[in-house]
Amino acid sequence: MGETTRRFYWSRQLAIAGTYAACYLLLRSVSTSHWNLPAGLRLACLLLVPRRYWPALIVGEFIPVGYHAWICREEFGWHWALLTAIPPVAPLAIVVAWCQRRSRLFRGNHQINMIMLLGVTMSAGLLTAICNAAILTTVRMASQVVAPAVSAQVVFGYFLGNYLGALTLVPAVLALYLWLTESPGASSEATLWQSHLARDCVIGVLLPLFAFMGLVLSSHGDGMQVFRIAMFLPVVWLTSRHGWQGAALGGMLASMAVATTSTMVRDPEVIQAQALMAFAITTLLMLGSRIAHQTHSAHSSQADTLRGFQLAQQGLYLEELRLRQAADTLEHIGQSIRENHNRLLDRLRHVLPANEERAYSRQAALTQHEMHRLANALYPRGWRERGVPATLREGPFAQAVAMAGATYRCDLSGRRLSQLAPDVHMALYRLACEVLVYVLSRGQSQHIHLQVRGGHTGGQRWVVMRLVGRRGAPDGDATAPTAESWKQAMTLLGASGLGIASIRDRAQIYGGYVHLRDLADGLSVTLLLRDSLRAFPLHRGASA
Repeated sequence: MGETTRRFYWSRQLAIAGTYAACYLLLRSVSTSHWNLPAGLRLACLLLVPRRYWPALIVGEFIPVGYHAWICREEFGWHWALLTAIPPVAPLAIVVAWCQRRSRLFRGNHQINMIMLLGVTMSAGLLTAICNAAILTTVRMASQVVAPAVSAQVVFGYFLGNYLGALTLVPAVLALYLWLTESPGASSEATLWQSHLARDCVIGVLLPLFAFMGLVLSSHGDGMQVFRIAMFLPVVWLTSRHGWQGAALGGMLASMAVATTSTMVRDPEVIQAQALMAFAITTLLMLGSRIAHQTHSAHSSQADTLRGFQLAQQGLYLEELRLRQAADTLEHIGQSIRENHNRLLDRLRHVLPANEERAYSRQAALTQHEMHRLANALYPRGWRERGVPATLREGPFAQAVAMAGATYRCDLSGRRLSQLAPDVHMALYRLACEVLVYVLSRGQSQHIHLQVRGGHTGGQRWVVMRLVGRRGAPDGDATAPTAESWKQAMTLLGASGLGIASIRDRAQIYGGYVHLRDLADGLSVTLLLRDSLRAFPLHRGASA
C-alpha cells in the first residue's frame, strides 16, 4: 500500500468515525427509552458500510458512549462504566457478518431479502437488550439508593426500544439507498423527490399523520390511544401502492408521529402504541416485500411478452425487406432476359422467318410480364412508389378483386394513417390480402368494401381495417364470381391463405385483434393494429 493510498484510507476512516459519532449524538438527543434511534443507525451502517470501515464505526461509537460512561462513573460505579464504554456496534458486527456470509441482503430491482433484514433487526434488538440488562446488574449507586432491578419488563423495554428504533430507520435508509444507487447522476435527487412515492408520502401519509397528531393532542383518555393506533392506517395504504418501500418510509413517519405524542417520560400508553406499531411495521414490511415480488414478476412477464412481440415485429419487418430485395432481383432478372433476348434476335434476324421472330418476341414479353407479376406479388411496385393507400386503391389488391369478378370500393380516412411505422403499413397490407382471400374462400362475394381508418389515442397510433364481402352487387352488372376465384386472388397477391386463427395471431403481434361477423348477405372482418409496442425505432426506408 503506497503512502498516498494509506493516507487516503486513514483519512476516510477518521471521516467515517467523526460522521458516525455526530449522527449518534444527534439521534440520541431525540430518542427515548422505548424508541432508541441509535440502534437503527448502527445497524444501517453495518449493512451498508464495507467491512474495512467497521473499525471506524466502533471508534465513532466509542466516543459518545465512552464519554457518557466517564461522566457517570461516580454515580453508577466503575464496573458499569467499563462495560458501558464498550460500543454496542462491536458485538453486533459479529452477528451481521455471520448473516452476510450466509445470505445476500440485496437481490436487485428494488428487492431485498426481507426475512434476513427482519431477522438481523430482531437479533440486534435482542442482543442489545441482553447486553443492556447485563450491564444494569453491575450498577452500584454512590448513595444509599437501591440499584434498579432487572426484570422481564425491563428486558422487554430494552428490546422494544432497540427494535422499534431499528425498524424506524433501517428499512427507510435501505429504500433510499437502493433508489439512489439505481438512479445515479445529477438527476437522481429530482427523480426521487418528484416520484409518485414521494407524492404519496406527503399527501397520503404526512397529512393524515398530522391530523391524527392534532386529534391525539386535543383528546383525553381512550381517545388519545385510539388515534395513536390509527396512525398505522396510512402506512397500510402506502404499502398497498408501493410495496416494502412504502412500508419502510410510511413506518418511519408513523413511528415518529407516535413518539411525538408522548406527554411524559415512559408514557405507558405511548409504549403500548409503539409496541403495536412495531408489530404492524414488521407485518407490513413482509407483506410489502411479497407485493413487490409479485409486481416485479408480473412486470418481468409483461416485459418478456412485449419483447417477444417486438422480436416478432422485427422478424416480420426483416422478412418484408427480404421480399423487397427478391422482388427487385426478379425485376432486374426479367429486364436482363428481355435485353439479352432482343440482342439475340438482332443478331439472328437475317436467318429467322418473320413469324418465328414475332413468336420469340411474344414469348420473351410473356416471360418478362410473368416475372413482373411475380415481383409485384412479392412486393407491389405501387407500395414502394406511392405507399399503402395507393396500393389498396389501385394496386394488386384491386386487381385481385376484379379477377374474382366482384366490384370494389375502398375508403381511407384519418389523418394518422400516414404516420404509422413502415412495418405496420406492411402488416396492414399483408393482413388485408389474407382477409380478402379468406372472405372470397367463404363464399362467392360480388361486392368488396374496404374501409381503413388511422388514429391516435392516448399516445398510441392505431389503424382499423374493415373488409365486407357481400353476395349481391349494388349495380347488378358484375360478372358472377367463380368458385375458385379466391385461389387466383391468392396467387396474384402472394398470400398464404391463412385461416382466421392465423390472422388473429398475426394481428396480436401488433397489439391488435380481429373480429369476425356473419352478415345476412355476406361476411365482415374487422381488424385493429397498433404500433405502440416498439421499444426502439425500426429502419424507415421501406415504405412511403
